[in-house]
Amino acid sequence: MHSDLRSIYIDLDDVLCQAARHFLVVIEREFGKKVNYEQLTNFDIGTSCCLRSDEREKLYRTVHEPDELLKMAPIAEAISMLDRWSNAGYEIAIVTGRPPAAYEASLAWLKQHRVAYHSLTMVDKYSRFETAYTVAISLDELAARAYRWAVEDSLPMARYLAERMKVSVALIDCPWNRTDSAHSRISRYRHWREIGEAFPTPSIGDGRCGL
Repeated sequence: MHSDLRSIYIDLDDVLCQAARHFLVVIEREFGKKVNYEQLTNFDIGTSCCLRSDEREKLYRTVHEPDELLKMAPIAEAISMLDRWSNAGYEIAIVTGRPPAAYEASLAWLKQHRVAYHSLTMVDKYSRFETAYTVAISLDELAARAYRWAVEDSLPMARYLAERMKVSVALIDCPWNRTDSAHSRISRYRHWREIGEAFPTPSIGDGRCGL
């Protein structure tokens, strides 16, 4: 890892905010299904909750409405850590797989919770939407960027970052990513406190980068 890299990749959903838990609130409200968080063993929440295809479409449409995105609870420890990293001279690059239409609401959420960041990038991480003529970029475009380290909850994205982009990844432990994550560049953490201990905040350029 290059010691002069300033940019840290930070995912948004379930890294900075409690997205999955809010999905469950919406699922109970809209479909009358009560599902426990620990039952979300598939990254596709619709699959984990046994939703029909029409229910799944409605779920993803509903949760990405501005009012719903703004209701998502922040993860306080994450926001505190971003403050610390930013104050140490790092650039916080928030990289999310949300659709382009969620861009303004995502900015509003970050402002509402006073998140320290330098950029917000929408990426088609899972081949769910088109990026042409939108604010979003493709995975290939993302691969042209460089990051000092990354924090993700998605195992497929953690592997992409580690294998394609050669980035060390802190994988937030979640029910949907507990299959084998063995990779020299991927380390699993139960919570943000552990990440803070593994990724100290030295001055830029002193060569120490955690992991």
